[in-house]
Parts: sequence; structure tokens; C-alpha cells
Amino acid sequence: MCVVLAAGACAAAPARPGSAHAAHAAHAAGTASATPSASASASASASASATVEQIAEALGCTPELGTQAEELRQGACQTGQGVYRMTTFAAEAGLRSWLAEAEPYGGFYLVGNRWVVTAQSADALAGLRERLGGSVETGAAHTGH
Repeated sequence: MCVVLAAGACAAAPARPGSAHAAHAAHAAGTASATPSASASASASASASATVEQIAEALGCTPELGTQAEELRQGACQTGQGVYRMTTFAAEAGLRSWLAEAEPYGGFYLVGNRWVVTAQSADALAGLRERLGGSVETGAAHTGH
């Protein structure tokens, strides 16, 4: 049986905390809130791993932290361009595994060195890409349920 989420996506089973499925479910539900930050630059680049806080700083927002585990950290924030979900990984293999699980659900991903940011559109990721680097990937459409 499929449980319908706020964005029309569905999940067959409850998502494990910290999993790509959980991040997608939260992203689809649009449950993040944040306060804009006065700082507008970040010291991270695609060649160096960035922290959730550095990514949020580059977006101009303050992250609401979620999962804080050895293998990954997650946060979310909102700007005038929409809601952003940020995940950093201890290892590149963790990032690739997360993406493999998340991309079938659709969405837009800015992927850097051991970090990923999801947003509602590729356009919403363009400014962040200019500041942090990385590449934009698009997941498969998640429809037909």
C-alpha cells in the first residue's frame, strides 16, 4: 500500500532516519523552516568537502539540523528561492549510495565532494553552484502511484 506524501510522492514503508528516502519524504513534505543569515559567503568549494553550516552560509540561511551521525549530517533551510536540504558524508561511497537510493524519487541535486543539496528546481541550485561548485543532477520522475 502506498502512503501519499504532501508532494504526491509515495513510500511503501516508513523511511529509515537519515536515509535518502527519509530526506526525500521530508523534502516532498516541505517541513523545513529557517532564519536568514547575515553572512552571504562560504569558504567551501567542490574540491573541498563542505559542512552543512558552510553550505547554508553560501545559501544565506541558517540550517535546522536533522540527522547527526558518523556517516552523514543533514540540515535544511529556506530562502526566497525555496527549501533546501543539505547532506554531508564522511565518505564518497556514502554519497554515491545515498544518490543511488534518492534519484529514483526525482528531484534536483547539486553534488559536490562528499555533499549534496536538494532543491525544488535546477534554477534554485544555480546560484549555489556558482559559489560552491559541484554538478547538478536530476533524478527520475516519481509519478504514477
